Amino acid sequence: MKFHELFADFIQSILTPNLCSLPPCNKVLQYFDAKKVPELGIKEYVERFAAYLKIDESTYVSAYVLIKRLLKLNPGTLVTPLNVHRLLVTAITITDKIQNDFYWRNTDYAIVGVEIEFIKGLDYDLRIGREEYESIWREISETDSAKNDRCVLYNYFIC
Repeated sequence: MKFHELFADFIQSILTPNLCSLPPCNKVLQYFDAKKVPELGIKEYVERFAAYLKIDESTYVSAYVLIKRLLKLNPGTLVTPLNVHRLLVTAITITDKIQNDFYWRNTDYAIVGVEIEFIKGLDYDLRIGREEYESIWREISETDSAKNDRCVLYNYFIC
């Protein structure tokens, strides 16, 4: 199984299901709530990043670090079917821009205006240390989907 597939399974596992009818829990995340649940599933959505944008393993891990930090800094927030796609695209966009010399145009990520809200929600702290990165990498790699697979840990950290 490829790492982006493990990542998609992991994101699916943290999703809080059936909360589509609830109002936004937090001002920060209401920018990410869609009016309806997107038809494209998480696995298919992440597959598009892998196929068209060639996003690497370290970007997925770092994107999840930022999502986890956003949730920690904004208590009461949940990853739901209404916000998961926008949270993913925003976290991947920000992480890819930080980590890589080359990154895609914003139109390629299909994002408009939510990047700044995500960064504000993180209190502008985009640093990811080695321990935090390795912890998240293990968390994703140790999902049920990954038990029989070996993944290579990229030696890329934001210090």
